[in-house]
Amino acid sequence: MRLKEFLNTEFVVVRLSSTDVEGVVSEVATRAAEAGVGNAEAVRDKLLERERQHPTVMGAGLAIPHATVPGLTTPSLGVALTDPGVAFGGEDHDPVHAFFVLLSPPGHEREHVKLLARICRLARHADFLDQLLAADDGAGVVSVLLSIDDQHV
Repeated sequence: MRLKEFLNTEFVVVRLSSTDVEGVVSEVATRAAEAGVGNAEAVRDKLLERERQHPTVMGAGLAIPHATVPGLTTPSLGVALTDPGVAFGGEDHDPVHAFFVLLSPPGHEREHVKLLARICRLARHADFLDQLLAADDGAGVVSVLLSIDDQHV
């Protein structure tokens, strides 16, 4: 399973303006709607619900906000970046600079879990975060992500 099968190139935010969890989630939800992924309010509500239950911060500057959202037809992956980082998941964690946002319709749990595992695997790649943050635009972010995805089995 490759991320390129689910990566929505229009669902990329190169520089988030928000500095807190609710702001980041709202900004990402708006971009998801603009990219045709789903309804902004539904996406925001489901992502915030998930964050309240169990924060999705992974450490090392990465978070993977994810949710099952009714009304979607297929899983969709987006990326959002910020520098400086955002306190996401509590003060016990390093600031987050990269958000991989995974949205799936009900009934696609198997794909959802496989995609989460794939993202985690790629995040261990040397210089992954630095390469993403160095991208100038959405196309650059997508290019870095696909290049690293292609290097892993």
